[in-house]
Amino acid sequence: MLEVLLAGDCDTAARLLECSIPDGSLPKKSLLLRRLKQLCEDEGVRPWLLRAMIDRTSRRMVGHIGFHSTPGQEHLAEMAPNGVELGYTVFEPFRRQRYATEAAIAMMRWAYTEHNQRCFVLSISPENRPSTAMAKMLGFTERGSMMDEEDGLETYFVRRLDGWPTEWDVCRNDGDVSTGSA
Repeated sequence: MLEVLLAGDCDTAARLLECSIPDGSLPKKSLLLRRLKQLCEDEGVRPWLLRAMIDRTSRRMVGHIGFHSTPGQEHLAEMAPNGVELGYTVFEPFRRQRYATEAAIAMMRWAYTEHNQRCFVLSISPENRPSTAMAKMLGFTERGSMMDEEDGLETYFVRRLDGWPTEWDVCRNDGDVSTGSA
């Protein structure tokens, strides 16, 4: 799928994902290349990486989400030992409709139940007020910042779980979004 998206073949990508893809709504080429490189180096990272966010009702791709890598990466060791970083993009026409919240909870639930993952990290631009508000609403706490070569200044938010947060179960949007593997 990454190779299909890198080639800009939206028709094939839409057929494989069983959804429509709005014009100009593909993930950034740099992100696709980075994830493809990770897969070439370690096939075991596949389930952690990029997935499409698809509205279940319209079958339209509304964004993408995925962990940046497997848990326990060195760059997170000091602020979030054994943490895993989650990233997402919601395409412009679909923002502020809770797609990111529902998809992020779904991904964390998958990592929590399938891989016993207990520590999650979000890196968010200080200018991205909606994502910052979402992180705080989900109980993440600010743990510092870092200058990213591609994205500029990012603030890190961390949430360590002792158990699954029952308040996250009410964040569901009645199953309006699914996460299909990209």
